[in-house]
Amino acid sequence: MIKLTFAVLALTLAVSTPASADELQPVERVDLARYAGAWYEIASKPTFFQKGCVCTRQVLTARADGQLDVYNSCNKKTPQGKLRDIRGTAENVDPSSNAKFKVDFGFPWKGDYWIIGLAEDYSWAVVSDPGNTTLYILSKTPTLSQAAYDQAVASAAKQKDTSVLAKTRQADCTYP
Repeated sequence: MIKLTFAVLALTLAVSTPASADELQPVERVDLARYAGAWYEIASKPTFFQKGCVCTRQVLTARADGQLDVYNSCNKKTPQGKLRDIRGTAENVDPSSNAKFKVDFGFPWKGDYWIIGLAEDYSWAVVSDPGNTTLYILSKTPTLSQAAYDQAVASAAKQKDTSVLAKTRQADCTYP
């Protein structure tokens, strides 16, 4: 059950509705070589499938075919809590921008992963889905300065309700 629950988290986004997909705008272009690597969750829209996760991290590895290998992990309740993790792939569904992906963890559904905000230096990213299920502020480091966090939130606020964001604990973490 924990694997299934975490799989929903790992999908990062549930099935979306086509009508709202027209409203959500991804960034114009993502350099996958720069985007690949570890991303730490700084804040997110709370969801039932993410309850109790701390030290949440995603590692993306770019492949020659334009797809990404995905490894998501978190610890349950405390940095020393039980590791919850899952591996999958992300299919690039918009190679012209490299900003829209379908994430597959081997379940009957795939999740949308759209990059809707990105720092010029790739230090932070805003990820969501057209179905408005999730919203994530991610950082290339476990912490983000207040100024950078404010910039990421301002970027997200152009398209999403940021009042729903809750910060994710990243202190005292040991990552797999």
